Amino acid sequence: MSDIILHQWEISPFCQKISRALKFKGIAFETINYNGLLGAKVPLLSKVGKVPVIDHNGQRIQDSTRIARYLDDTYPDTPRLYPEDPNQRALAELWEDWADESLYFFEVYLRVNDPEALKEAIRISSVGRPAYEKPMVKGFILAELKTQLFFQGLGRMKAEHVEEEFIRHLDRIEQVLSQNEWLVGDSQTIADIAVVAQLGEVVRTSKKFSIEILNRPFIALWYKKQTG
Repeated sequence: MSDIILHQWEISPFCQKISRALKFKGIAFETINYNGLLGAKVPLLSKVGKVPVIDHNGQRIQDSTRIARYLDDTYPDTPRLYPEDPNQRALAELWEDWADESLYFFEVYLRVNDPEALKEAIRISSVGRPAYEKPMVKGFILAELKTQLFFQGLGRMKAEHVEEEFIRHLDRIEQVLSQNEWLVGDSQTIADIAVVAQLGEVVRTSKKFSIEILNRPFIALWYKKQTG
């Protein structure tokens, strides 16, 4: 039995971020999925009421950034998520925060407003659960995510403006990667893991924007190195 248990929602980019971080560090872990109506149990896992959550040595840690820092502190002899150099660490943390707090909402917007992407997201969110749960899962996802988008602001913008801004973000990432193999320094860090976790959800649900992402040669190479 693995020392770490990851409680996750399969479709969450933040859960994918921690799954990728654990694999990057070579740490064995087990996964408990809260797909379908099992998602109703997520608020009981922690005071934050969200996943990812990990259990380790009798401790329960929530929030993807807190978990990532915990992994570096607890497993110092494995590859580091956060660079030792203070300047590089600051840059990696800025990328991580941007991915979590800004890029995330573009991923959500594209998922909610593209019928094909939404259909695929519902399918992934319902793996292992009875078929009758899908309509309820769809209703929950739409209500929850549209509320997030409305209060964050993207939900009140015209679709073409949101999509144009997302393209600008891709162009900025492409520009950085045209000059460097990784987003920060000369090796993979939490910056790459956090950003690819968000873009990966777009790639696997949205055909249109998957093409936009992977048609950029430097992003495509960087993405392939992290996803195989």
